[in-house]
Amino acid sequence: MNKFRVNIILVPIIIFSIIIGSSMVNANATAELVMDVYLFIAKYFGAFIQITCLIFLLGILYFAFSKTGNIKFGGKDAKPELSTWAYWTIALCAGIGTGIMFWGPIEPIYFAYKVPQGVNLTPGSAGAIQFAMNKSFMHWAFTPYALYTLCGISIAYAVYNMKMPNTVSSGMTLFYGEKFLKSKWKDVVDVIALTAICSGLAGGLGNGLIQLGSGIEMIFGIPSGPIVWVSIAVIITTIYTISSISGLHKGIKFFSDKNAWIFIAFLFVVIIAGPTKYIIDLTTQSFVHYINDFFEASVFLSPGNTDMWPEWWDTFYLADWLSFAPLVGLFLARISYGRTIREFILINLMGPALFGVIWFGTFGGFTLNLQASGTFDMMHYINTSGFDGVMLKLAEFLPLGNIIQPIIIFTVMLSYVTMADSMTSSISIMSLKDSRVKEAPIAIKMFWGALMGALAVIFVTAGGIDGVKTLLAISGLPVLIVMIMLFAGILKRLVINKNYSIDEIVSSKEICLKKEEQC
Repeated sequence: MNKFRVNIILVPIIIFSIIIGSSMVNANATAELVMDVYLFIAKYFGAFIQITCLIFLLGILYFAFSKTGNIKFGGKDAKPELSTWAYWTIALCAGIGTGIMFWGPIEPIYFAYKVPQGVNLTPGSAGAIQFAMNKSFMHWAFTPYALYTLCGISIAYAVYNMKMPNTVSSGMTLFYGEKFLKSKWKDVVDVIALTAICSGLAGGLGNGLIQLGSGIEMIFGIPSGPIVWVSIAVIITTIYTISSISGLHKGIKFFSDKNAWIFIAFLFVVIIAGPTKYIIDLTTQSFVHYINDFFEASVFLSPGNTDMWPEWWDTFYLADWLSFAPLVGLFLARISYGRTIREFILINLMGPALFGVIWFGTFGGFTLNLQASGTFDMMHYINTSGFDGVMLKLAEFLPLGNIIQPIIIFTVMLSYVTMADSMTSSISIMSLKDSRVKEAPIAIKMFWGALMGALAVIFVTAGGIDGVKTLLAISGLPVLIVMIMLFAGILKRLVINKNYSIDEIVSSKEICLKKEEQC
């Protein structure tokens, strides 16, 4: 036990024990209390959250194309440990791979036909569809990956260039200096990050269990319930724990590669077998529209309306991404030795974000076309059956749909494994007093892997999954405060003071020579 940071490990365990206990006594009252706290935050801090995240995104883009982008993690002689392909697939799958499988075919059609108050558009009209695509891109493309990238840059620079430990709190040294790691606030920052990601993993797996259970019932006729949920949880937890134990260059790299190829195969199948021209036209037009109305799409508050659409969608999503950001950033930092800040941003932000645009344009376009052409009333299906089976229903309109459906279930499971795998690895390292190691001991990885699986099962069976999802969103506000300091640290040290050495800079000439190009 003397190897572990017991104080930061105990805090999330105590918090979840209280939530589990109160949920077992009265799940509805617990969820209502947590929800009231979130609604207070969303009501009074929603504008602050949306504007700050927009500033983060703009700042990251500036870092990419300024001289700051030439700074290399580990110094100019450092060599990357992963190929660009492996680096990108891990970045894609460690972030929001599970979410795009679920929401890809849902958000565009749901937003187009459930237009919020304050938006003077006819449901299902061309304008409503454009609004829906803008919102989908805002929720799943550039903004979430900008949050991950911001944390990753500050932590990677602190770890590789300032020789700090592999913790989220190390990123604060860019602003406060090394003295921060000797203060009590170091543990506060790491506790906030750890509690947030525990909520995210447990809530994400809980949702996954319900979704997978519904899919198995739909395809195989096995009733969804506690026995199915526990069985799925055991399988998923075992796989991602073993993968995490095997290390970064084996399990995580392997699963991310296979996950990315399945995603790409899905895209090609839907684009070719679906309404090809409609998908291409919709995606292209929507992306240009999103860029033209970028600021409007990024800040949506709908003042004076009572449907609380911005609170339950835009602000909730941002709070969700904020909660994941520190630990995803910590993981991305671990795999970024030898990369420049510009490479880091292009591969970890631009690459996955553009993939998200194509994904939502493809699956959203397919679903919208089914509805508009009269082939299938997807909105009626959503209203009567819910969201869980939409992706599986979509497969019925593709060639070999009965074969694709089990593959979809497998992909959803694999997507969660790749995300939980990377997060378990990061949590385990941050739990150590000596966090400068490349891999945490097997025991601590098994502990966190088993704990996340157990929490998910308990929340689902006790009926408290809504409470833990909302708790995740609540934790987004304190994480936002941490990220403001991380952002300020990058500005202060790397942009304003330029407090770095010449040995950390890769010149344009060196980049050209590296690519064997003539300058």
